[in-house]
Amino acid sequence: MCKMTRPYNALLLLSSILLIFSDAFAQSRVEKHLMEKRIEALSKEAGTDYFLVVGDWGRNGQGDTQDVADWMGVAVNRVNAKFIISTGDNFYCCGVASTEDHQWMTSFENVFRSHALQIPWYVTLGNHDYQGNVQTQIDYEKKNQRWKRPDRYFTKVLSGVRFVFLDTSPLIHEYYKNCDDHSDLHQQDTLRQLVWLDSVLSKSTKKKKIVVGHHPIYSVGEHGSDPDLKRSLEGVLEKHNVTIYFAGHDHNLQSLQRKDSKLYHLVSGAGSEHTPLKNDPTITRFSKETTGFMVVALQNETIKIYFIESTGKIIYTETIRK
Repeated sequence: MCKMTRPYNALLLLSSILLIFSDAFAQSRVEKHLMEKRIEALSKEAGTDYFLVVGDWGRNGQGDTQDVADWMGVAVNRVNAKFIISTGDNFYCCGVASTEDHQWMTSFENVFRSHALQIPWYVTLGNHDYQGNVQTQIDYEKKNQRWKRPDRYFTKVLSGVRFVFLDTSPLIHEYYKNCDDHSDLHQQDTLRQLVWLDSVLSKSTKKKKIVVGHHPIYSVGEHGSDPDLKRSLEGVLEKHNVTIYFAGHDHNLQSLQRKDSKLYHLVSGAGSEHTPLKNDPTITRFSKETTGFMVVALQNETIKIYFIESTGKIIYTETIRK
């Protein structure tokens, strides 16, 4: 009996190890199946270009950031998305100090590490980014080619659409009360940016025009609608028939539209955490206090937006005809 104890124990140990690996493999297959089922409605359509929109994610992987990043990778793979848009607040709490700042790794490179996410990121600046060295986020493009931030505000034609990326923090009067907390905010020429915006939109021959900024013009989130941007931006966007204004700042997912306007206001600031929502049925098409991102499908006559939670579930779809 004693002679059989050691081989028997070894066999038992081996069986236990195999069982653990078998369970892990089965769990992996189940998770893969669930992943496909959750996001199965998202599939590439012929003649359609896709991109993703995410905001307010720079928290060193904390909160739901890693889940958001992982599902973004799944989404990119399913539709072969061409690029990603960040609506700002890329680094909490206080921006980055240099291109060597550790947060480039802990908040960006190590979190959005999936091979699928190694596509161009067109990045806007948030108010928290202004608490660090803003120029660093422009310079980082030379270090990592997927980070696209050539200036504080810029324009680009992508997939046949005129995109305009704004720098909205200097347009918010409240921030000037604490200039020391917002880097070189007071040095920015806001009139020059607004004249430039009007000029870019007026000269554009593209049927679809999309503008991106960090701060929402309209929001039913914690920060709410912004009177400064209503005065400075809304009229220009309306005049030039802009299709969508993407923003972040409020940490949730929203689709808003004034009943007398064709302009859609989409808030995607749920890259890490979620904050409360208010009720305003006069402008709300959809809103949810959740973490997640958006997938946008560009077609000839429509723009389709999928709102996706950090669980991979598609919770709402908006179709805009243009």
